[in-house]
Amino acid sequence: MLHQLEVAITKVSEAIWPIFLPFILAVGAVMAIRTIFMIQKKTTRPAKLQMKNVIGPASISLGAMIGTGAIIGVLGALSKLSASGQANIEAMAIWALIGSLIMLPVSYSETLNSKIMNKTPKEYIGTLLNPKLGGLYAVCFVALAVFGFGGFQFSGIDSVTASIMSDKFGIELSLVQRYLFIVVPVIAVVAGLVLSKKHELFMGAMTYMIGTAVVGYFIFFTMFVVKTADYIPTFFSSMMTGMMNPVNAMMGVPLGFILGMQKVIQTAETGLGALAMAAQESQSEPREAAMISLLPTAVTVFVSIVVTSYIASYGVEIGTLVLVKDGAAVDTVARLGGYFKTAESVVGIFGLIVLAGFTVLSALTTILGSYYYTTKLFKQNTVNKNIAIYLVLVIAAGTLAVFGANVVFEAVDLLLFVLSGINVTALAVFTFKHWEVYKLSDKVIEKKAA
Repeated sequence: MLHQLEVAITKVSEAIWPIFLPFILAVGAVMAIRTIFMIQKKTTRPAKLQMKNVIGPASISLGAMIGTGAIIGVLGALSKLSASGQANIEAMAIWALIGSLIMLPVSYSETLNSKIMNKTPKEYIGTLLNPKLGGLYAVCFVALAVFGFGGFQFSGIDSVTASIMSDKFGIELSLVQRYLFIVVPVIAVVAGLVLSKKHELFMGAMTYMIGTAVVGYFIFFTMFVVKTADYIPTFFSSMMTGMMNPVNAMMGVPLGFILGMQKVIQTAETGLGALAMAAQESQSEPREAAMISLLPTAVTVFVSIVVTSYIASYGVEIGTLVLVKDGAAVDTVARLGGYFKTAESVVGIFGLIVLAGFTVLSALTTILGSYYYTTKLFKQNTVNKNIAIYLVLVIAAGTLAVFGANVVFEAVDLLLFVLSGINVTALAVFTFKHWEVYKLSDKVIEKKAA
């Protein structure tokens, strides 16, 4: 039954995305242009970045964005691209970067407009479109963040631990052992932080964990690039060759473009409304909040797309990473094991330690970040009710991640379509019809110009 549902969801997703991508790019681009070149001038004052306003939103956004999907999700997309017949998998990186040039202004604009309205996505969707759509958005977002993205994180931690135990210690863990000794302790840590009901402790944990993970990962990647500098021209050459010779999906849209954009939206959460909700963490001005939103978005796109693609490409080149076997994509554990082996072959045991630490810490911050969004979307609930909903979904995600219900992960791309479609449409409506309500007075505009 679950397998049939998984197949059905996959087919629907594959049919929708080639149609949806032109829509989201066109509408997002128009919305961003109107916001940046017209609306922000007439509705907001210039603002400077203040460090006290950067830490909270940036930690929430970056922590929730960068998770195991930055490695596992991108490796899965590269594997799917390779299995489709694309010899130059590096093409996905350039397609994703091209798409992100449009999506970065969308990130800026969704945060700015949300701050101008002083409303969360659920609230402005309910006002601008329909209250029922606002409710649907909230339910789908929590399902995506806690259940879908959370499932990715549990799968990542489980795969990393199982792979290291097998390769380094020769210990093969059963599914039950992996659940009891890997997933359950993670759930316990998450539950402990959430049940403490201490916002400062929660924010402190998010900030230190994601800061440590990202700094360590950048140090590792710098070392990796320095030691493989002679491969850089080959990487860029393969990237351009793959782009010029795409494998097309439905309606002639390059498959690499579809997969790349899915990963940009999935990892950087552009257009989903997550950045707008994170901006509520501080009392920043609209322009300041919008500028802050660009930092985690840019870092996430770089880490997830460029870094992972480069290391994977090098791994395939030297034979330490296999993405396809017998014409089919290899499983997650095999891909991740090859990725770690590639890192270790170049940087040594330091690479293995950093990748393992990055996976665990970034996964924890993503799981914790989804609780923050739950509280923002369901403010009408009591704290205890939100905690109960969150923990039930987290436990379900962790359980299904280990015991093989891939339907959770296949549903992610479908939920991305629903959420970004509703949110970007609402923002487009605002930029065309309702923004003038928030115009500054002529005297304020004149004073600002002077």
